[in-house]
Amino acid sequence: MMFHQIENDFCKRLNIRLPIIQAPMAGGIVTPALITAVAEGGGLGSLPLGYLSVEEARTAIRQTKGASSARFAVNLFIPSPDAPSSPKQIKKMLEYTNGYRTRFGLPIYTDISPWIEPNFDELLNMIISEEISIISFTFGVLNQQTINRLRQKNIIMIGTATTIREGLMLQASGCDAVIAQGYEAGGHRGGGFAGEDSSGLIGTMALVPQMVDALHIPVIASGGIMDGRGIAAALTLGASAVQMGTAFLTCEESNASSMHKKRILEGVETDTCITSVFTGKPVRSINNSFISITENTFKPDELPPYPLQHYLTRDLRKNANKSGHDECAGLWSGQGVRLSRSMSAGDLMAELEREMMLSFIKSE
Repeated sequence: MMFHQIENDFCKRLNIRLPIIQAPMAGGIVTPALITAVAEGGGLGSLPLGYLSVEEARTAIRQTKGASSARFAVNLFIPSPDAPSSPKQIKKMLEYTNGYRTRFGLPIYTDISPWIEPNFDELLNMIISEEISIISFTFGVLNQQTINRLRQKNIIMIGTATTIREGLMLQASGCDAVIAQGYEAGGHRGGGFAGEDSSGLIGTMALVPQMVDALHIPVIASGGIMDGRGIAAALTLGASAVQMGTAFLTCEESNASSMHKKRILEGVETDTCITSVFTGKPVRSINNSFISITENTFKPDELPPYPLQHYLTRDLRKNANKSGHDECAGLWSGQGVRLSRSMSAGDLMAELEREMMLSFIKSE
């Protein structure tokens, strides 16, 4: 049996029994209970800190620590450079979204305040003071000063890449591992920072072996992996672990809305699409009328950039989830929806282990 693929050096370094990492899903979906259940099942939980202030992030970390003594990772968004936006873009989108806001009884926006990201150094200071030992990050590369500082603290650093060039950049910067995130992944993907043509969308099972061959640090497979067969396949292709998001989104401990879970559990593989209408950055979501109407109303260059578009549509998405009306909901989901399951995270971890071992036995 291929235990060497399961009990590899990278998993030992993370102190996990199974090569399974629960993906950080920003927006309040991940709970301390979910992270704890994944850890108790032998994997690594991840706490997303995107969109949180420093104090909000500190509170989230302490709540997670309070739920369990298990080790967990935190996930950071690399600060985005200010993307240019025009008053015309903002005015047109304000008028458009205000039509929906009026319809659903939400206050009208007359302007959108610029989003001020938390000071990244202050955020890192807090994370270090909370003695977090694993940091994953997305949307870019940490600068060398930050890499050196984290290395001095023996913090494991995991970057996210969607192409080999991005993976090589992360390796050269000093990352300990790279998440190879395929086209199938739900939500935002972590790449797009190397200046490459974003139309070159690469599937997980094509990306992983090429990333493994090109890099000398561990590769974590991500995107469309929903069961033990997918885990075994990724490990066979050379990955040291997998990162799974949508599979955990429908668990009992997930804070996703009941509508969100239902749409995934009842979904089929053709239900998702990649769109920028919700946040100004490409995201894989279950298709709905807001996506189709907005894409027919606005050309891609007429959309306000990320994160302005995120804040212009955030209330609409929150209201949709709260009311159970999916017309304006951003229902992030990967392509493997037919493989989704409703159960506790602990039961899912046990089932993933059983399926993975069975797949390896069959391959012998």
